[in-house]
Amino acid sequence: MGKGAKGRELENSGNAQANSKQLYGESQGDFNFLDPTLTKEATNPEGYTPQQLAYMETMGQQSLGGGEAATTGQAGLTAARTRNAGAFQGAVGTADRNTQKTASQNALQVAKSQADLQQQQRQQALQSLQSLYSTNLTGSEGETSLSNSALHDENTAPNFWQQYALGAQAAAGKAASAGGA
Repeated sequence: MGKGAKGRELENSGNAQANSKQLYGESQGDFNFLDPTLTKEATNPEGYTPQQLAYMETMGQQSLGGGEAATTGQAGLTAARTRNAGAFQGAVGTADRNTQKTASQNALQVAKSQADLQQQQRQQALQSLQSLYSTNLTGSEGETSLSNSALHDENTAPNFWQQYALGAQAAAGKAASAGGA
């Protein structure tokens, strides 16, 4: 291999090392931002904001309160029409108990939704951390491999004298086979 080819192999190795260094530096900048953010998300996911939780809980309670008020109002109206004030007290009591039960179930559902969202965020953060690590490692290893390959090619290529000897040997072989034929 001539000096020019050897020079290109060394240049290729240097370029690969420079690219590896650049990729590593860029990945470190990204990593320094993403790692703490994703680690925080993996260890303490936020889920819904306090405002979102309050809104969900308030909406559930307001709709139940309206239903309970309608039941009580309708029972009072019916009692006044029938002039039987005591006939609907049991129905109002049952409606109150059902409203409280439903309010409790709604609160549990909001809490479950919060826990589900936090678990989903935790899993996404862990997957992102794994992907970030894999990307950093793969990119750096790829460029290092290119550098090693270029250096290997440069080191295993025959130098000028080796090429000269191989050429002379091939010419002698041709001459010997031509003379013996």
